[in-house]
Amino acid sequence: MKPIVAALLFLLAACKPAPEAAPEASAPAPASPAAGPTGTPAATSAPPTVRYVWFGNHVPRAQILSIEGVDTASATLTGRTTAQDNYDYCIGYAGPDDTEVLARCAAEKVEQPVETMTADCLARTVSDGSSARWVRDEPGEGGKIAPVWQDVASGEIRDYSGAGGGYVLTAAFRLMCPAASVAIQPDPR
Repeated sequence: MKPIVAALLFLLAACKPAPEAAPEASAPAPASPAAGPTGTPAATSAPPTVRYVWFGNHVPRAQILSIEGVDTASATLTGRTTAQDNYDYCIGYAGPDDTEVLARCAAEKVEQPVETMTADCLARTVSDGSSARWVRDEPGEGGKIAPVWQDVASGEIRDYSGAGGGYVLTAAFRLMCPAASVAIQPDPR
């Protein structure tokens, strides 16, 4: 054991930090454009990534404002359609040569109210104003499934097709409940 202890002491003695060099008496380095007033780099951060969701069929996208309570029984997703997204959506349906529709789109270029969806990730339910429950799985792409939703009050089925509106519910559920969404096929949008 003594040779091992001696070797460790030798290694520790050899690992002394180097003495600090004396500061040079030179002019301070010029500040870079991103530097603060003392010449040190200013904190820069990348702009936040903007994420979008749809709160219905045939509506403009909405910018996600918050997702709270992820993977819980009370998850909430809020979003708002900006005036520009509302305008772009309107123009997309009209085409750039229809002056009457262009005027209408310009008049409707307003920010929309905040919209909210909620989910119970444990019970596999989501609400977009109605209360929809995940009632069964349909075969999807790549071995994944496509949830089929049913409105609890009316019994109406909202499948994964664009007309059925289930993909809107699924996309929102996926954002609020990622753990419960592992087996869901990718969003078709």
